[in-house]
Amino acid sequence: MANDVDQQSEDHTDSVPDPGAPSNQEHPHTSFSREDDRWDLKNQLRDWLILLAMMVIYLTWTGIVYFFEPGIR
Repeated sequence: MANDVDQQSEDHTDSVPDPGAPSNQEHPHTSFSREDDRWDLKNQLRDWLILLAMMVIYLTWTGIVYFFEPGIR
């Protein structure tokens, strides 16, 4: 039983690099193509529609306050 614990700790220390040593296991494997998939046409259109909706809501609220608040006009 003690040998099992020693083997597990030895296996774990083999995968951990020495301090200051580079390790390829620290960072996930990513690529630019995966990140660029976010910017396809469908997602860009959705972002613009959200921005347009925010602008419409803002202008509507500003117009309501302008027309119903006495003394502004």
